[in-house]
Amino acid sequence: MKNTFKLSLAAVLVSSAMAANAGISIVDNEQGNFSIGGDVEFDFNFQDREGQADKEFNQTGRILLEFSGERITNTGHVFQVNVQPLMGSDGQVNLDDAWFAFGAQDGWNLRMGRFEAFDMFPVGQDTFLEYSGDTSNDLVSSDAPYVYQMKEGRGRGSDGQIMYSQSFDNLYLELASMIGDRSVLFAGDQYHGQQIKSSKDAVLLRPVVGYQAGNFGIAASMEANLVKDAVVVAGTNGDVDVSDRLGYGVTANYTTADWNLIANFAYMDAVDETNMTAGVNALYKGFGLGYIHANNDYESNKIDYTTGKAKVDTVYASYEFADVLAVDDFSIYLGAYYTKVDDQTADRIFEEDTDKGVRVRFKYFF
Repeated sequence: MKNTFKLSLAAVLVSSAMAANAGISIVDNEQGNFSIGGDVEFDFNFQDREGQADKEFNQTGRILLEFSGERITNTGHVFQVNVQPLMGSDGQVNLDDAWFAFGAQDGWNLRMGRFEAFDMFPVGQDTFLEYSGDTSNDLVSSDAPYVYQMKEGRGRGSDGQIMYSQSFDNLYLELASMIGDRSVLFAGDQYHGQQIKSSKDAVLLRPVVGYQAGNFGIAASMEANLVKDAVVVAGTNGDVDVSDRLGYGVTANYTTADWNLIANFAYMDAVDETNMTAGVNALYKGFGLGYIHANNDYESNKIDYTTGKAKVDTVYASYEFADVLAVDDFSIYLGAYYTKVDDQTADRIFEEDTDKGVRVRFKYFF
């Protein structure tokens, strides 16, 4: 959703497929502004998950409120604040963003709090996108292959973040960091089937360099933990630091009046495994189509787990009916996905399942 702040080069590089609309401006003068906005998103879902006896049909959704403010001083400095409470249809109340930033207008910016940094694996109009093997918030699971997307250090962590960014004409630079306990990265407090023995606060760094040349944009990034023994498990020859992880990623896009084309690549080098993910997606006049391939390669050098490969292939599509009832801010989306796991590991530790689903989404910005 568009807020009252000036669109940066980072936003141009990401190229969101959703329409952007400003909220209601409460205060707007030469010193700054304060606005209230948000969006409503409700979905009707049907999913057929192989390995589960019953097919799923349910309704999910949430209402997001956004309070955003900006003050510009006579010296050319800017102060910004953004808060986004999230009310789910399941009765849960959460928080998307809550951050404070300051810097020079059209120059450097320092942001702290809870937010998402630069998207290094944008998936376009992902009305309905799930992965066989993906485990949502607990990204790394011993029970499923990993669809790595350069987001372990992207943000919205519970222990805090700080990020510096700056634009130089067509060049965008960003240095994001996350601090605190990173054992939450591993589902079930396990890595390769071994229970986490100890953990301590970590520091993740995630630098990004982006460049925009006309309709074409490209960005490269890496993410790494700087604290030794931040997450430790028992290995075959003593304790193993499984927080020793190094990720790389590249994303590129080409945008015209009718087309938005995106290509992504991400690679993670972790303890006894590597994770490679590549994806492409296209958006043309409301119709979106994407494909993502993940390839995981396992070893048993430090931890007794398995050897071999596991692959995940996912196709997804969607269509937007825009301006429903002649209202610019109201859209209805149709979405579908199909995903499967190909387990080529020596011990066949993953379920070779095939999942698919369809969705109808109602989206309204206010």
